[in-house]
Amino acid sequence: MSSLALLAPAKINLCLHILGKRSDSYHNLSMLMEKVSLCDEIALEKISEGIELVDSNQKIPQEKNLVFRAAKLLLEASNAEWGVKIKLTKKIPVGGGLGGGSSDAATVLKGLNTLWGLNWPVERLAKLGVQLGADVPFFLYDGPAKVEGIGDLITPLEKLPNLSIILINPGIHVATPWAYSTWDKKSKKRELTQENQSVRSLCTFAEVIQGLHNDFEEVVIPEYPEIQKVKEALTNAGAQGALMSGSGSTVFGLFKTVGARDWALEKIDKKPAWQVFAVENG
Repeated sequence: MSSLALLAPAKINLCLHILGKRSDSYHNLSMLMEKVSLCDEIALEKISEGIELVDSNQKIPQEKNLVFRAAKLLLEASNAEWGVKIKLTKKIPVGGGLGGGSSDAATVLKGLNTLWGLNWPVERLAKLGVQLGADVPFFLYDGPAKVEGIGDLITPLEKLPNLSIILINPGIHVATPWAYSTWDKKSKKRELTQENQSVRSLCTFAEVIQGLHNDFEEVVIPEYPEIQKVKEALTNAGAQGALMSGSGSTVFGLFKTVGARDWALEKIDKKPAWQVFAVENG
């Protein structure tokens, strides 16, 4: 095998609880995360040595690009005898709470594991992945998962019910470090509740809607009221639930049927800065 063409999916946080800041300055979290069908495209080509990156998003220096860093980290850890040429085509909004960079990094780790014939187990890849970002381990596993710790404790879950989804990114960049520091100033440590202990029970559409929660909304929406306008646009168009993903600014609306979602797509008054996507989960 000399090349691979791969898709790196976005994610949404169906629930996100911040349990408190740790002594190492990271935060303990309890989340239910699901992948959706909006994907970046990654092509890997085996070469004799080194790492070459062709990136459709030229705003990020190569040395800071998670795709380049993932390939470099695995190359150094594995002493692989090959190199790789990577072509990255971005479709997922950057910095929107959809985990695009983390998904790209995880996809490169999985792809190179195959392309270079390393055959590392996913647990070993995950130990590398968490060095790149807290969301990277989640993307190394298939399907939805309960995610705990700083993002490094993954419990894969059974398939969730089919969800018809609209994603709206309002064109606002929310800095994740700012969101955490603002949360720290306003909140105290929280213990796990029955609500986030029972994420395995979200097996019906109604249970998914009932479980929607994101602690970041408390601090992000007052600072960026446009996000609330996006939530209202989705619910006014018939979404059964709408929630900000991650630290923002993308909001997702959940619809019970494809028809209801597609009708809402026509009804929503889309602002010029908004990026709107119709997707499914899984």
